Amino acid sequence: MCQVTATLDDISALMKKHGVEKTVLLATYFPHRRSGITNFRLYNWIKDRPEFMLFGSLDFEIYFYQGLNELEELAEMGVLRGIKIYTVYQDVGVEDLRVVAQLASKYKIPMIFHAGYSHALDKPESQLTKASDIAWVSENVPVIVSHMAKPALEDLIETVKTHNNLYTDMSGLVSSASEQEDIPQVVEMVKRFIKECSPDKLLFGTDFPVQSHADSVRIIEDAMVGYSDEDKAKVYYGNAARLLGM
Repeated sequence: MCQVTATLDDISALMKKHGVEKTVLLATYFPHRRSGITNFRLYNWIKDRPEFMLFGSLDFEIYFYQGLNELEELAEMGVLRGIKIYTVYQDVGVEDLRVVAQLASKYKIPMIFHAGYSHALDKPESQLTKASDIAWVSENVPVIVSHMAKPALEDLIETVKTHNNLYTDMSGLVSSASEQEDIPQVVEMVKRFIKECSPDKLLFGTDFPVQSHADSVRIIEDAMVGYSDEDKAKVYYGNAARLLGM
């Protein structure tokens, strides 16, 4: 972790420091760890803190329909802003994904898929196929592939080019506590993606407390040298604001 604590107050302080208006927080469902932060636990933490937005999730393997009902209830309350799918960490079936996509379509919210390395499970997988499947069958649902699918950048680029509703974020590309030497390599990844797919397809992110806000800003600033302020604004704010209906 890049700092000792990662409380809501810590995040709010970093938001003020870096000019961040909204932060998306993710419910977590990790059956292999028997741990996580459930949808309503996260909602209760942030319901009186307007700087935070809730992305829910669910356990596909054991409590799928219970989780689906939770997501629908939160959506009916108007507080669910997106759905995180923990592919790699869970055995996620395509048919169940399509049921979740129907909910996302109904409430006009995006879906975000874990992709790339899973440090906890020590196996790199792109998981682009499932994200691509949902992008094909649910064209009105924005689909976000997290972490630039690292290390599957070339697959990501080709997949994003074929889907108008497919995006990626640059969160969690480095471990800010220990991997500063990786930043130049990551900058080149971001440069290549933007060149091939345009700034319209990239979302700013941190994965705090793994990747710090400072490193995230540094990566974008170094990767977007020569780009207009308008293009930078899309990555930092505009693309996410559009997908989240802000």
